[in-house]
Amino acid sequence: MNCQKQRATDIAQTAISAGFRAFLAERGTYGFYTDTEGTRVISFQCNGLCDSVSGNYRTDQPHKTGTGWQIADSINDEMMADYFNQSAPHWAVGDAKWQLTTLKQHLDTYQDSSKYCEVQLVA
Repeated sequence: MNCQKQRATDIAQTAISAGFRAFLAERGTYGFYTDTEGTRVISFQCNGLCDSVSGNYRTDQPHKTGTGWQIADSINDEMMADYFNQSAPHWAVGDAKWQLTTLKQHLDTYQDSSKYCEVQLVA
């Protein structure tokens, strides 16, 4: 397993250990985690030496706001809950009406291209 895939797997395992559900894309270098109800998703990706974590939202002005914001350009394993509890910053959504993206919405949008699989805790 290459370093990026191993790091993504490690992040998923950390999220699960923190009480979240985690999903990895078929490619293995990115994924997301959510709570048991799937109320929102926090995405992560591993690109060589740099990891990043992002929040996801839907707005009534997606061409202006995009679909998410970068929370951090590195991932601190001890901050999984802090990342999850972030709210979209005003600079990202402006005056648009927005809501956090749910698990169902995220999978409906990206499952065909990413082929996410839920990760189980490895003992």
